Amino acid sequence: MTTHGLFVLDLDRCTGCAACVVACNTENEVAEELSWRRIHTFNQQRFATAPVFHFTLACNHCLEPPCLHNCPANAITKDAATGAVLIDQESCIGCRYCAWVCPYEAPRYNSGLGIMEKCTFCEHRLGQDMSPACVTACPTDALQFE
Repeated sequence: MTTHGLFVLDLDRCTGCAACVVACNTENEVAEELSWRRIHTFNQQRFATAPVFHFTLACNHCLEPPCLHNCPANAITKDAATGAVLIDQESCIGCRYCAWVCPYEAPRYNSGLGIMEKCTFCEHRLGQDMSPACVTACPTDALQFE
């Protein structure tokens, strides 16, 4: 099993195709409007004097997660083996404090369930020595899991 994983992105290889977003949504059965992974494109207007690049972003599973330290329900934990920051959906009260303190806007509010959700590193896949779905789906190998 991977110990304390992290996402690594090569901006020179990312084309902004969103295969990582689709794979995440499919693997984790996440509604498109609640996507745990998003693509940010810089210089969408394609100004000739500025580079165009894409940045795929999900939870960074911080070493010292502000979401964990500020959750009033103690619903957020950090897995010691993988480093995954996880939300216990049974304990979550949907207060959104975790989203307010997260510098990456990773926790997403699921209004249908009244709870917060976020990237889990595809922990179920890590337990089978597989990479997260977003990494596996990247056609240019721009997104890695180390």
